[in-house]
Amino acid sequence: MNSNRRPAPMAHEQIVSNRQDHSDAFQTRARPVTALRSQKTIGLTLAIFGALLLTPDTLFMRLSQLDGLNMLLWRGGLSGLAYFMIWLWMRSPRDLSNIWTGNFAIIVACQIGNAALFSLAIAIAPVTVVLIGVATVPIFAAILSRLILGEALSTRTLITSALVVLGLFISVLGGDNGQIQLDTRTLIGAGLGLGVAFSLGMNFTVIRKDKDVPFVLAIAVGAIAAAVLAACLATTVAWPPLPQMAAIALTGIFILPLSFVTLSYAARFVPSSTVSLIMLLETVLGPLWVWWGIDEAPSATMLIGGGIVLTCLAVFLTLEGRSTD
Repeated sequence: MNSNRRPAPMAHEQIVSNRQDHSDAFQTRARPVTALRSQKTIGLTLAIFGALLLTPDTLFMRLSQLDGLNMLLWRGGLSGLAYFMIWLWMRSPRDLSNIWTGNFAIIVACQIGNAALFSLAIAIAPVTVVLIGVATVPIFAAILSRLILGEALSTRTLITSALVVLGLFISVLGGDNGQIQLDTRTLIGAGLGLGVAFSLGMNFTVIRKDKDVPFVLAIAVGAIAAAVLAACLATTVAWPPLPQMAAIALTGIFILPLSFVTLSYAARFVPSSTVSLIMLLETVLGPLWVWWGIDEAPSATMLIGGGIVLTCLAVFLTLEGRSTD
């Protein structure tokens, strides 16, 4: 009788062992999901913070009262020095050995192109057309991510990008009362705006691709090179009075470097198309800062378009934060 009862404890131990095996397997599967969500949360948080920090940039650019080339000179030079100081603080011992790479050169070129093309476009073309061109940056980022990184194009991202571009189209056209003439300057401005979008999309994609490239140093080199280019092209160099100098110094030393470094770091955790989408918050919220600072009220059409953009981004960020893919 006793010998027949002995297997019972063994059966219990087998059950406990099976439960432990199932628990271990579940934890093994759960760890990658948890890690992915954690990385995505970090990336989204950095991108939102960087985009919101960038929103008053337009206000201080307007308060500086500088033309396009002088804006590029002061903004590029001051931000370049700030980028360099940030790199000195965060630098890695391997940074200097990684500057002789193609990816480092691409980021430098992207920074020069981004800064120079935007300033030139604003100087010669209607701002609305330029902003419409720049608004395509998520599309470029998604395509470049597919071509360079092999990342699948997210249907959610593509739909959101299309709706955001539509909202920005409504918003910026409303700011110009729908009066845009199709002439050479307009076409050049649209082309330069697309060039800015391509530069930004490529910048974020390369930073996501190469985790070893010292991108802050590359951005610093690019910003200073753009300032030198502006100094060579400008007929006269403007020395702003103290209030205007304070405005351009605030955006050049603080707003632009901190926001762009944060956005660039976000691209290491989430797709570059996602970072590009979130960065468009600046295009929508920037006019509200201008309204508050110098009393330039946005039109009803601008507010409607901005509302479309903010709603789309809010839904996108909510769904993106919950997803595990």
